[in-house]
Amino acid sequence: MEEVEESVNFITCAVWVPRGAAKENPDKVEVSKEDLARIIAETKDNIEELEEVNEEEYEAIENEASGTAAAGTSKRALREDDTIDFDVRYQLKDYEEEEDSEDKLKQLLQLGSMAVHASNEEDPYVTLKDEEDDDDSEKENHAILPSDNLIAVGHVEGEAAILEVYVYNEAASLYVHHDILLPAVPLAMEWLNYDPSDEQLKPANLVAIGSMSPVIDVWDLDLVDSLEPAFSLGSKAKKKKKIPGVGHKKPVLSLAWNKHAEHVLASGSVDETVILWDMQHGTVAQQLKSFEEKVQSLAWHHQESHGLAAGSCDGKVRIFDCRGEETCKTWKVDGEVECVLWDALSPVSYNCLASTDKGKVYLIDARQEKPLWTLDAHTEACTGIVMSPKCPGCLVTISSDKTTKIWDIVGEAPALVEQREPKLGTMTCLASCPDLPFVFCMGGDNKKNNFKVWDIRESEKVRARFCGRVGLPADCDEMEVENGTPNADPSAAPVSTQPQPATSQAATANPNPRPKFKKKKGGHLDRRRRRT
Repeated sequence: MEEVEESVNFITCAVWVPRGAAKENPDKVEVSKEDLARIIAETKDNIEELEEVNEEEYEAIENEASGTAAAGTSKRALREDDTIDFDVRYQLKDYEEEEDSEDKLKQLLQLGSMAVHASNEEDPYVTLKDEEDDDDSEKENHAILPSDNLIAVGHVEGEAAILEVYVYNEAASLYVHHDILLPAVPLAMEWLNYDPSDEQLKPANLVAIGSMSPVIDVWDLDLVDSLEPAFSLGSKAKKKKKIPGVGHKKPVLSLAWNKHAEHVLASGSVDETVILWDMQHGTVAQQLKSFEEKVQSLAWHHQESHGLAAGSCDGKVRIFDCRGEETCKTWKVDGEVECVLWDALSPVSYNCLASTDKGKVYLIDARQEKPLWTLDAHTEACTGIVMSPKCPGCLVTISSDKTTKIWDIVGEAPALVEQREPKLGTMTCLASCPDLPFVFCMGGDNKKNNFKVWDIRESEKVRARFCGRVGLPADCDEMEVENGTPNADPSAAPVSTQPQPATSQAATANPNPRPKFKKKKGGHLDRRRRRT
C-alpha cells in the first residue's frame, strides 16, 4: 500500500537557542483535572467566538484572493491579507486554518483519558513497568548537553501547526527532542530568556510566536507535552460578551525582543501597526502607526535600547527612536521589505541591512539620507538575510528562487563568495547559530526535504575567505572556533586565498556519543531513540 503524501508540508520560521539556556532534563507537564476542565472551557468559548465570525468577511477574503492570484502574485509573502496571501504563497487552496468546531471540541474532551505520567511506574494502566537500566538510558538520551543548541522550528504538515524543538550538536546529530501542537499557523518566532512570572527574574528558555492569530503566545521550551503557552500577549475581541480586544487585530508577522530592556517585546502585524509590549505587566506600552502596509520585519539595535528598525510592505525601511513620541527616519526602497537587521560586527554601529521582494539587498547608514549601496542579490524575493554573529562581513541570503548565497560585505561593495541550491524548495526562513560563526539553519516548502542545518565551511571558498577573520586557519574545525578568538580584528590575521581540503565532520571526536536519527518520508525525523 502506497504512502499518501500530506497536502502541505513546509517550514514557516525558526530561531536558535543559545547553549546553556535549556534545562538538561526538561520537565514533563502533568495536567490536573482542574487544569484540564479549565482548558476545555476556554477552548469551548473560543470555538463559540469563531462561529460568530461574519461569513461575509470570509467571502470578501476569498474573492480578493482570487483576484490577487490572477494578477500573478502567487509567490509573494503575506501581501494583500493574512488569509489571502498565506494561501497564495503556499498554494493552500484546500487548507483550513480551523477544524470543524464540533469535531475539535470532541477531540479536546477526550484529553481526560490521555493523562501524561512521568514514568510507567505511575501509570495505573501499564502493567509492564520500566526496567531501571532502560529508564536511566532513556533519561540520558533525552538530556540536553551544555554543548547542545536548540532550534525552535515552525512546521505546517497537513492540517497541523507544530512547534518542533530540535537539538543540534555539530559533533553528534540533529534530531527533534520534543514538539508542541500549536493553535494557529506560526509566522514569526523570537527566543527570550525573560519570564515575567518569575519574581526572582531567573533566566528562562521561552519562545514567542506570532501567528495567524492576533494573540502572541509565549511557550516554555523547558516543558515537554505542553497544552497551553506560559503566557500570552493580547486578546481577541469577544463580540458576544462585548469585551474589546487588546493588542493586534490581525495576524502577527514579526517579533523582536529587546535584550537591553528585557521586559520589552516588539511585534509587527498585518493590521499595519507595531506594538511595544511590557511583558512584566502584559500590557501595550506603545503603538506605532506610521505604516501604510503590513509590517514584515523588526530588529532592535544591538547597542541602543531605543533604536528599532522596521520593514513593511509599503516599500519603506523605518528606524524609530522609541524614547518619546512616534518619531522615525525613513528610506524608500524598491519593493516590499522582507527583512531588516543591524550589522552588529560592523565598525559603523548604525549600519542596517534590508531585503525586498524584488531580490535586492540594501545597506543603510542611519545617519545618511540614502542607502550606501544596493545589491541585486536574487532573481526573486529575498526572503531572509542573516549576518554571522562572530565573523565580520559574512552575510547569508535566501530567496524564493530556491537558492542561498554567501556574501562578503566588507569594503566598498559586496562580493559573492558562494551560491548553493539546498533543494528545500521555495526558501522561507533563515537563522544563524548564536554560538558558532559558520552554522545556519534554513527552511522551505519542499514536502520531502524542508529543513536543513548548514555549516558553510563545507565550501572551500568560504573557508579561504572568512576563517582568517576569526583568527583560524582555513582548514579549521568548529571545536577550534570555540577556543579561538572569534571576534579578532580582520587585519590581525591575513585571509588565505589558497583553497584548503574540507574538514571531515565525521572525523571530529565526540566525547559524548548521542543517538543518531534518520529522515523518514514526509520530511520528519524519526523520533525513536536508540537505547544504549
